[in-house]
Amino acid sequence: MDNDNQLLLASAARLYSLGIDLEGARERLRGYVAQGLPWSSSPMIDAYNDFTQLKKQFDELETQHLELRKNIAAKFG
Repeated sequence: MDNDNQLLLASAARLYSLGIDLEGARERLRGYVAQGLPWSSSPMIDAYNDFTQLKKQFDELETQHLELRKNIAAKFG
């Protein structure tokens, strides 16, 4: 398997892992909202910051993954 395919598989695995972490962070936020925790509370701020950080990482990796996939597909016409 060539290097591009290995990178593609590695980025797909990382996207999957990040997606699980991202959904966990989203559920934590939902739980705090359901509990009626104020948005200005420390746990809510921490949960929101965790979510936004994971979302940013996911979006960046997804962009890289899709670009790599497009480049690989272009090699094979």
